[in-house]
Amino acid sequence: VGGAEDKLRDAAILRRFLSLSGDDDARIAVIPTASQLEDTGARYETIFRDLGATDCTALPYVERGDANREDWHDVLEKATGVFFTGGNQLRISAILGGTRVAKTIRRLNAKGVPVGGTSAGAAILPEHMIAYGDKGGTPTAGM
Repeated sequence: VGGAEDKLRDAAILRRFLSLSGDDDARIAVIPTASQLEDTGARYETIFRDLGATDCTALPYVERGDANREDWHDVLEKATGVFFTGGNQLRISAILGGTRVAKTIRRLNAKGVPVGGTSAGAAILPEHMIAYGDKGGTPTAGM
């Protein structure tokens, strides 16, 4: 999902993510690690619950040691969808890269659990992440 997804009007993309995650039976794990705003996780918990998720829990990993929290790992293991919020994708890779959390998310996704994100949360998903870059012209089709 590109940045600044619609969260308040029809929230079509978040609704689709919820649908893929089990609709009313969904258990969404929100990972707000990219954001430095303390309320980001709580905002997404409210949004997904308002859209119909049975359960939505934010797992605010803020330092690498948080990746060892058993209570959060239990939530992650039971998730039917994992959603990364926007912010700075380098925060996600620095805090979660190579940890049990990252390995669990990849394993869940390989089993069919949807993993998605917006902005930085989307940038972190592929094996090779794009981060920053030089200023310049925007590439266009046919160039």
